[in-house]
Amino acid sequence: MAVLKSFIGNKSIHSQRSTLKEEQSVVNMFRDSPWPGNVLSNFADTPFSIDGVYCSCSESFIQSLKISDSSEQEGFCGLQGEEAWKKGSKLTEGVFISERVWWRGTPYTLHSQEHFDLVKRGLSEKFCQSEKAREALLATGDSALTHDYGQPLGKKQSLPVDTFCQIVTEIRTEYEGKKNA
Repeated sequence: MAVLKSFIGNKSIHSQRSTLKEEQSVVNMFRDSPWPGNVLSNFADTPFSIDGVYCSCSESFIQSLKISDSSEQEGFCGLQGEEAWKKGSKLTEGVFISERVWWRGTPYTLHSQEHFDLVKRGLSEKFCQSEKAREALLATGDSALTHDYGQPLGKKQSLPVDTFCQIVTEIRTEYEGKKNA
């Protein structure tokens, strides 16, 4: 909240959104970014459930897709962001070797439309169930969404940065459409 107040002072929510649009045409969805980017980070404490599985944050959900065993995967979903990232990063090479990710025992081809649809479904649940995450998402207005965390170019990623940004942008567009309907 202190970061938010330092960014927006005591302005109304409408003024906050206007200020964001004027001052920030790009929002970096990263834990060390100012609001709303830090709340849109996969590490943010924005718990949700998908298919009856509790996820403490979207990082734990995304990293859990690297685990084929459903029981182990469900336990993994309860990890906090940084711990999930550290443990999940150790599994990335295996995912590229098998060219598979899993959800509740069902395999998906890595980087397939079905894989990305699953990630979108999980992120949609996050924004549906977490008012904090939804408010941060809608506060971005029409800003470009990025995810720059200092990753080296060409790094192997089970969820490419551009795909993650596209998915979150699509979810925002869907919410904006509902709001204007």
